[in-house]
Amino acid sequence: MPVLLQAQDAGKVTGTVTNDKGSPVSAATVAVKGTTQAVVTDDQGRFSISATKGQVLVITHVSFAEKEVTVEDMRQLSVLLVSKADALEDVVVVGYGSQRKKDLTGAVAVVNPKELKKVSASDVGQLLQGRTSGITVTNDGQPGAMPVIQIRGTTTFGNQTPLYVVDGVMLLNPPRDFSPNDIESMQVLKDGTAAAIYGANGANGVIIITTRQGKKNMPMKVEYSGYYGVDNVAQKIPVANRVGYQMLNNESQINGGQTVAPANDPQNPKYINDVDVDWQKEGLKTGHRTNHNLNLSGGGANATYNASLDYFRQQGTIVGNGPDYTRYTARFNLTEEKGIFRFGQSLSYTHSKENSLTYRTDVLTGGRPPLINDLVINIPTMKVYDPTMPQGYGGTQSDLQRAISLNVVAVNNLFTNFTEVDRAFGIIWGEAQLLKLRGHSLKYRLNLSYDKTIARDFLYQPVFDLGFFFKQGISRLDDNSRTYTNALVENFLTYDMNAGKHTLNVVTGTSYTKNTTLNRYSHAENVDPDFTVLDNGDNKTTAGNQFDYSFYGVFGRLNYSYADKYLLTANFRRDGSSRFSKVNKYGYFPGVSAGWRVSKEAFIKLPSFISDLKIRGGWGQLGNANIGNYLYQAYLNPNIVYNFNGTRVIGGLQTQVVDPNIQWETKTTTNIGFDAVLLDGKFDVTAEYYNNKSTNLLVDIPIPTSVGSTNTSVLTNAASLRNYGVEITAAYHHRKGAFTYDISANFTTLSNRVLELGGNRSQRIVGGFLTRVGETMGQHYGWVTDGIFQNQDEINKHAFQNAGTAPGDFRFKDISGPQGVPDNVIDAYDRTTLGNSLPKYNFGINFTAGYKGFDFTLFASGAGGNVINSSLYRALMHTTDYINYHEDALNRWTPQNPGNEYSRLAANDPNQNGRDSDRKGWLQKGDYLRINTLALGYTLPKKLFGAAVQSLRVYVTAQNVYTFQGYKSFNPDFARTRVWEPGFDAGSYPTPRTIMFGVQAAF
Repeated sequence: MPVLLQAQDAGKVTGTVTNDKGSPVSAATVAVKGTTQAVVTDDQGRFSISATKGQVLVITHVSFAEKEVTVEDMRQLSVLLVSKADALEDVVVVGYGSQRKKDLTGAVAVVNPKELKKVSASDVGQLLQGRTSGITVTNDGQPGAMPVIQIRGTTTFGNQTPLYVVDGVMLLNPPRDFSPNDIESMQVLKDGTAAAIYGANGANGVIIITTRQGKKNMPMKVEYSGYYGVDNVAQKIPVANRVGYQMLNNESQINGGQTVAPANDPQNPKYINDVDVDWQKEGLKTGHRTNHNLNLSGGGANATYNASLDYFRQQGTIVGNGPDYTRYTARFNLTEEKGIFRFGQSLSYTHSKENSLTYRTDVLTGGRPPLINDLVINIPTMKVYDPTMPQGYGGTQSDLQRAISLNVVAVNNLFTNFTEVDRAFGIIWGEAQLLKLRGHSLKYRLNLSYDKTIARDFLYQPVFDLGFFFKQGISRLDDNSRTYTNALVENFLTYDMNAGKHTLNVVTGTSYTKNTTLNRYSHAENVDPDFTVLDNGDNKTTAGNQFDYSFYGVFGRLNYSYADKYLLTANFRRDGSSRFSKVNKYGYFPGVSAGWRVSKEAFIKLPSFISDLKIRGGWGQLGNANIGNYLYQAYLNPNIVYNFNGTRVIGGLQTQVVDPNIQWETKTTTNIGFDAVLLDGKFDVTAEYYNNKSTNLLVDIPIPTSVGSTNTSVLTNAASLRNYGVEITAAYHHRKGAFTYDISANFTTLSNRVLELGGNRSQRIVGGFLTRVGETMGQHYGWVTDGIFQNQDEINKHAFQNAGTAPGDFRFKDISGPQGVPDNVIDAYDRTTLGNSLPKYNFGINFTAGYKGFDFTLFASGAGGNVINSSLYRALMHTTDYINYHEDALNRWTPQNPGNEYSRLAANDPNQNGRDSDRKGWLQKGDYLRINTLALGYTLPKKLFGAAVQSLRVYVTAQNVYTFQGYKSFNPDFARTRVWEPGFDAGSYPTPRTIMFGVQAAF
């Protein structure tokens, strides 16, 4: 970007700022260094500022690297600035410091914050989906729902949440309360080399977030961004109408030897033919979302500031009180300098309220599925609204429909269920330049932070009558609270040396964290709905508990570079945790990596199209102490009754067995790859191979009942896992001419192997899933179908299945028996693995383009190589009970339709056709490609507004545009929260399609 300057009379300097295409650059800030004077270029790139000979002008722009230009009397200057997109000098934030991008030797992914702000999300973590290699993000579409983030696969059987670091400070609770608008940069540390400096907290990966800061010598800049959007569930599950439901259910009851429900019997006077409810139509609505953000930033010669206010609200797409999510956020960042000292503060406060779509399992009994499932499976002969019922909502009757069918619209209107959160987070830091002399620098830094979250969980269930099975004659109120506090103190020294070809950076320090969790529970009954407070009820109960734990760590890192081509990084951290006994309290976590910039070698002649090439590799260890508290400690039950000679005595006894020697889980990572820049910065590519081994994983090991313990298993370090694969990231940049564009893509493969399960166990079966040593964890497990019996002769010739097996039932293969060979009986010995639960690959594609004032974005992501067990689909394909059917059931086997895909319908399922198997629809392909974002924006010409307005952009965005999938439920990327059953979709709230209109303005 050439900058043309000319010194004029009376100290006035004028100039024109242009880019490397010769086009003017507007909204660039030109400031006189050391003063508060600053101006902004107009739409022709022109500026005028008062300056004298010898003073330095600092020119900054969001898209270009900063440059300093010295004013010289009556001379025209031409200065070339490098676009940030092409610069290898970009600084990347890493643990306790930063590095130039070209000097990185570990696996660090940089996420473009500009692209993140083109989408609407309630959680910072949701923004990572498909944005970079090695990261898997699955989530529920419910407003306010937290995503499940995995970095390079499953690393533990416990909590898999990665560590978040915000403005250099570790958070022990995810930043779901933070506004994505406050993000300045985001990096992800994926291997032990990069994350070892975080030791005990880094096993699940590290996400580093830097919030927006002000800039020196910049007048106040006021920015506003806002949007309004509408949400709709584009995908509907095809279910039967009244006629189809009654026909299928009657057929099922008759085939099973049962009587037909009166409401479904055309010959019965109670037959229902005037109610035909489409529950998805009645229960789903148009949701709304809106966001407003106001940001003020600026700075002088010795101070900078950034302040922001943010409001976000998302109303869900189910009729009733929830789900919806509202968040208010305020943030203030300040830095000051005085001599050798620098100080800073980062203060934020968030208030949020989430009306979640959940309900009381002690009231809605019977193992109810998630409400979204209940909505879809509801029978069409139940009314939504019924003025004859006490609350005005419809329900079923045991002597009419016989269906246990929950009116979701009623529950979501009658129940009050919300979580209200207040979170205050503050950071104060100070830094002193202890030495700065002839290429040597030594700094001391102190970080202090305090994070306090107070959450109120409120749930009120009134008296209600929703028909058969769903009646409550008393009201219930639970008003609970959770308080989390986390205090952190860190001290560290940073030494930098630059001596000719030698560059050295050393960081060493200590970190102390103390965390407290306080839970209070309160319950009351018979509470008046007009005044829902605990004192307005009876049968009141209270309870509470408190958990404390602390960490203390000593850490260090060394970065060395010789001649800018030989790179070495070494990390080390020693952590102590109160979650372990004194014997195992401390863990040691080293990491080392090296890089070789081949393109810098004079004796290697690379092709001319290779601008830069670096080969790197590393090894490191990370710890995981993200487990429960006091797990190593045995407890006494103080209420054990003893009888001594007829005298009743109360005493104590240890009733549960624990392992007092539990210790750190450890992940060892190996990583090798290369980074290349081609065609003078137009094309860049990164590829790497990773191999991670997690050992000493905590798992439950069964113990004999003869031990006399109330627990049937004990938690101990006994398991190990391996995850390995390849990651590729590539991008092409076209920056010349009026039409510019960028294309980027990432692709990740993941292979998983179970190495140990402990307790001499070779496998573990949970539901329809098998985890076996030597194979992928959580594989689908069940029977193999071999068509459908068409007649009794086929049944007679096949292995025995069930006494009630009849034509139209599935035929299952006789694979094995007690002796390991087929035994002419279909039983549990005939189960086998049926497919992977974990996706074998993930990918993301991003295309951005600009033409004059227009900009366009297309972003897509996907995954594949796995199959899914859908609870919703299987429920709709039932062969018993009184719930609705998927339209696929219309193609069931009948004597008149002797197909080979879907079995007959028979009440009580005498052949167990619904068992875990590979029958059609039971395991569905999880492959998908989602068009996540389509956005079109236009930046209005600055001349329309004058100097007061720096920029004004309007845009329209479509989110979750379309998903190419074969999956017959809502979300193939449902939140995977079941570690032993990763392929089981219990019921996922549908991710809505969103159309948003927004504006971004700067003044």
